[in-house]
Amino acid sequence: MTEAGRDLGLQGVPNARDLGGYRCADGRMVRFGTLLRSEALIHATEPDLDVLRGLGVAMVIDLRGEAEAARLGSGPWTGPRTHLPATDVTQTVLVEMMGAGPDTEPLDEDALTKIMVEMYRQFVVDESSRSAFSGALNLIADTAGRGESVLFHCTAGKDRTGWLAALVLSGLGVDRADVYADYLLTNERSSTGRGAEGRAKLIAMLRLMLGESQPLMPLIEVRPIYLDAAFAEAEERYGSVEEFLMSGLGCDLERLREAVLVP
Repeated sequence: MTEAGRDLGLQGVPNARDLGGYRCADGRMVRFGTLLRSEALIHATEPDLDVLRGLGVAMVIDLRGEAEAARLGSGPWTGPRTHLPATDVTQTVLVEMMGAGPDTEPLDEDALTKIMVEMYRQFVVDESSRSAFSGALNLIADTAGRGESVLFHCTAGKDRTGWLAALVLSGLGVDRADVYADYLLTNERSSTGRGAEGRAKLIAMLRLMLGESQPLMPLIEVRPIYLDAAFAEAEERYGSVEEFLMSGLGCDLERLREAVLVP
C-alpha cells in the first residue's frame, strides 16, 4: 500500500490520511476508511467535508488543549466531536524557551531536541495526557465497533496525533517499522504543496517569537528519536507497549482489534 493511497486528498487539510491497509501480526489488515488522522480542521473546505461525510466519519476526536482550541476554533465541521486535551508538546517547549528571557542565548539544535524528547516521555508520564489518550482509544473502539469512521487530530497533526496513531497501530499489532513509517510521513506531507505553505507560515511565526538565530527544525519536524523516547518510557514503566495500552491506558485490545481489523 502506497502513501498516495492513504492520502485523503483534502485541500484545506493536507496532512489528512487513512491508517487503513497496514498488515498486522495475526495476518489481518487495518480496515480502510475507519481510522483517519489529520491536523486541525480549521481550514477544511466544503469539498473536504463532503469527503469526510462520504467516508462515514461519525466522530472527530480533538486532542488540542482548551486554550489552543478556543484560540484557533473548530473550523466548519459540525458533526459529532469529542474534546480530549493532551499536552501540547510544541507549546510547552515554546513556553520554556520564551520564559528564559530575551537575553538568553538561543538553544542549539541538540538542546532543543532533548527538550522535545522529554516532552514525548511526558505523553506516558503525565496523567492528563494518559487520560486523553485512554479516552481516545476507547472512543475509537466504540465508534469503529459500530462500523463507523473516526478522525483524530491536534493542531499540526504531528506530535499528539502521531503518538495516538502509533499507539493505535501498535495495539492492533502493526509492525514497528510500519508504525514509524506512518509517523514520519508527516515530514513528507509538510514539505510539498499545501503542507509546505502551512510549514512556511509556522516558521515565520516562530521566527517572530524566537528570533532569526533560533534553530527551529526540532520543533517543526517529527523525528524517530521522539517516538523512541515515548516507546522506551512505556516499556520501562510497563514492560511493553502492549501492557502500557492495557494497564496504563485501560485499552481492551481485543475489542479494538475486532472493531478495526479485517481478514
